[in-house]
Amino acid sequence: MSVEETDDKTERDPEVVPGGMIQPPSISPVQLIDASIRPRMSFYLDGERTASFVIDATASHIRGQPWNSRSSVSDQTDLGAHINQAAEENSRESMTVKVIHKDSGANIISRGSIRFNETGKEFPFSLAKPFLQANQTPQTITLELTKKDGRTFTTSTTMYYLPNPRSPQSVTRIDSIYGGLQVRTNGPEWKTVFPYSFYVSGAWLSSDPGNLRRFRDLGFNILHVVPGGEGMGYDFDQLDAWFQQAEQLGLYIMYDMRHSFQNPEHVRYQVERYKSRKNMLLWYTADEPGELPQEAYPFSNTVISIALWTTDKMRTDGHEVTPSATSRAYTHIKSLDPYHPISLCLNCQNYHFQAYSAGTDILMTDTYPIGVNTSFSNKYQTPCNLTHGDCGCDNCHTSPAQYPALSNIPARLRLWSRFQSQLDNGQTGNAAKPIWAVPQAFPQQDFWTRTPTPSEIVAMVLLSVNHGATGVIMWLFPTAEAIEGAASRFGLEVLWKGGLGKFVVGARGERVGVVGDEGGRVENGVDAVMWRLGRVGMLSVVFLGEEGVSGDVRLEFGEGVRIKGVGRMLWGRGGWRVDEGGRVFMRRGMEGVESWVFVVELEGVGTS
Repeated sequence: MSVEETDDKTERDPEVVPGGMIQPPSISPVQLIDASIRPRMSFYLDGERTASFVIDATASHIRGQPWNSRSSVSDQTDLGAHINQAAEENSRESMTVKVIHKDSGANIISRGSIRFNETGKEFPFSLAKPFLQANQTPQTITLELTKKDGRTFTTSTTMYYLPNPRSPQSVTRIDSIYGGLQVRTNGPEWKTVFPYSFYVSGAWLSSDPGNLRRFRDLGFNILHVVPGGEGMGYDFDQLDAWFQQAEQLGLYIMYDMRHSFQNPEHVRYQVERYKSRKNMLLWYTADEPGELPQEAYPFSNTVISIALWTTDKMRTDGHEVTPSATSRAYTHIKSLDPYHPISLCLNCQNYHFQAYSAGTDILMTDTYPIGVNTSFSNKYQTPCNLTHGDCGCDNCHTSPAQYPALSNIPARLRLWSRFQSQLDNGQTGNAAKPIWAVPQAFPQQDFWTRTPTPSEIVAMVLLSVNHGATGVIMWLFPTAEAIEGAASRFGLEVLWKGGLGKFVVGARGERVGVVGDEGGRVENGVDAVMWRLGRVGMLSVVFLGEEGVSGDVRLEFGEGVRIKGVGRMLWGRGGWRVDEGGRVFMRRGMEGVESWVFVVELEGVGTS
């Protein structure tokens, strides 16, 4: 059904483009340098000896300071070529670096040099300097980059150098280079964690005292209990017992305040009650704050633009949430507990993204593309488009030949990464906030006319980490037996025993080129990424197509990367071979929605 085919009432209601959408940025004809600095870790603790800043001197035509006014071009048709040429020509120029602690009277913390368009360069420094005192107040840091001609580019950030907690408890921080979590409980050692789990039903936990142990044994490492719908949503005596059992089982806690994060007293009560637990990992506030329930629409057969509700308060998922609510909750929680990060989950593709994401350390996305009709809502019997309707996967596209359903997952992750590079998030310099995925791991219901297959579950997890997700929390446990089995086997055999989790949060994923006999079906349908640690690589390959291909598929590696051999195949069928002196990894044919994970031996390369 098209919009024109709806009833007369719908035809009279004007379409309004939803508010808060991020638009493509303006392109500057002048070469810019987007200089930024951030602490590598979201905080450091008293007693640590060394720390580091991460500096970017990014070539940009979106934001930053003019690099050289002579780089202006008047003919906009030549802008693309000009951007590439200017970045290449200037990349040879080096700048001196000074990192200054402003709060102590401009003491220099670190020095060095960096090239134009060099990014992610670490500058270590000592925390033993007398002017660096641990406290809960953010310390102001200024970066000065100076060119040979004397021009200086200046920017600032803040650093948290915290006192140790008063009572024994866990502390969790974020690595701004790889996006992983570091956790410390007792002693000076930090443990890097890749979160892999489900949101969990409290009713299921209550049904059998052995269920939590069974959940752990399936390979999941996080307990995220979904609260009920009234008040704070918990029986706190029962919750205490689950959390204590989780600690004994080695499970971390992801604490959900979806129903109460806008109530300061409720937040205070929960944070004070649980912040000192030894297995507390992070907090969770807003759950899909940008989606309107159908019941909020004033006409039973009419879909009203969500922009009509963006007044002082909006009705979202049965709660009244303003775009600034997440930031208010963030500030409040951090004042009570600076030792654990905060997360939230956004469902909408591009709806007040900047405002909602400002109130979190970790962004989560629940893109559910399996078995949905993206043009007409099976649940509400209404059309879906940019301005109207809810089809279960916001602004998703599904066309087996052109847009395989699974392609919506990397598309959402890439889009949000672009949003973050375009925006100044104000908390972490230019570092993108980590993104975690919430795969569709539940049976057929509502909008979704079928249950994901085991192959699709694995593909959704791999596509997420291939495109930068550093955590995976699936919705919802308990689930269908086949989904449970696939998710458990993948976690136990690939993430933990095989070591994929360690690579994802310990190295940068590198895109691998794809060439196939069947052209676009292979080149656009195969997603391949490799992470490198020393001379060992972890290679993840997903074929998104719903129908198989029979021709050759070639993975072509970048300059300086050579595959010596396959160490172990962690997931998938055999049939791959190394060719052309290690430059190519290839096989013949792929089945629909097929995935592979390999440990490969590398030749003549260093750590990524």
